[in-house]
Amino acid sequence: MRQVPAYQALSGVFTLGFKFLAWINGLGVLVVLLCSLGLVQSDFSPAVLRLPLTAFTAGLAFCGLALLWFYLVHASLFTQLITGHARRSHWVPLFCALVAYTLSLMAFVMGCWLTLGVSNLMSHDTDLAPSSDERGMTPQDQSGRTPELYAPGQLDAVFLKRHVM
Repeated sequence: MRQVPAYQALSGVFTLGFKFLAWINGLGVLVVLLCSLGLVQSDFSPAVLRLPLTAFTAGLAFCGLALLWFYLVHASLFTQLITGHARRSHWVPLFCALVAYTLSLMAFVMGCWLTLGVSNLMSHDTDLAPSSDERGMTPQDQSGRTPELYAPGQLDAVFLKRHVM
């Protein structure tokens, strides 16, 4: 019965790992969906958010796969406790569960990286956007006021708002 504490510790660690990975990937999916539905105001178009959503969803899928593999580990170790025969048949599903947990964490990191990349892409698109003159709008000076019409020959500088990286 020395194996019972080790069995409980392994079970606790895998349960905590599953909860952690499911929460972070689930929150990633939730944030991306809220942004793409417009419930959270952002400059992201829903089409651009497909890649981060795919990464976070893959993280959830890998987390579920790890839970499936851990069920096989759990069943094998439980059978060994009941029969009293120690076998090594749980090592293969244990390794597969660890790989799936690792892939889930990597998918979360990839989703975060893609979301950051999308935000950088959107900030660069604002630099390439047409100026206010090209869109048929009147320019604004730095104070946000629209300049008044001036008499011919009067020179004033008008500054357009531009973001330069």
